[in-house]
Amino acid sequence: MLLDDMYTEMELFGFDDFDDSQKLLLLNEAYFDIVTREPWPFMEKMVEFTVPSGTTQITNNPVLTMIVNNQTLTNQSITDVNSVLSFTDITHNVIMVPQRTDTIEKNYKINNLTTYPEFYYFVDENIFVYPAVSGTTTYRLFYVRTPVAATTTSDTFLIPARHHSVIVYGALVKAFLVNDDPQAAAFQNMFEQRYQQMRNDAWMNQYDRTDRIHVLTDSYDWNY
Repeated sequence: MLLDDMYTEMELFGFDDFDDSQKLLLLNEAYFDIVTREPWPFMEKMVEFTVPSGTTQITNNPVLTMIVNNQTLTNQSITDVNSVLSFTDITHNVIMVPQRTDTIEKNYKINNLTTYPEFYYFVDENIFVYPAVSGTTTYRLFYVRTPVAATTTSDTFLIPARHHSVIVYGALVKAFLVNDDPQAAAFQNMFEQRYQQMRNDAWMNQYDRTDRIHVLTDSYDWNY
């Protein structure tokens, strides 16, 4: 569904007096409300990249080499990481371990480790590794993306197109609230119902796993 289609649907519910910039603002607010509720599968992304020796900052650092659509791109930067699902050093077959920044400072930096990195941590919204990369290293990062607001020139919503109506319902709730219209409550219910439909669809990609019955015993029967 394109922005013009969303505008048209909002106008069908009586909001033709809102200009496009106002409708876009409400649509983006609804979009952010939706995609920040859960780590949605459609927000996931995986990238492989090579980091030069001596590097500590991984994201928002234009020193990466990536292969995108079978093309090698240099001086690249990862800028859309919201939360990490998996971070792996595939050169040394190491699963990177997340740590709090203060733990790195108090427990590891004092030891001045010099091996290849085993830990990663966040400073603000950027990923760092410790210790610094030793030798050119390739990593695989699996993460949940940070949503970006739609604009008149870039109207990409990461929500699957079949569920774009939930964005419109969310925007309509906000539009009714702007007008202090009691219909906001009714549209809030419609939004939540449509949201639940999207949730059921997005989180269940397969139904072929067999049912399992787990046998549990009471703890009083355990032998210590």
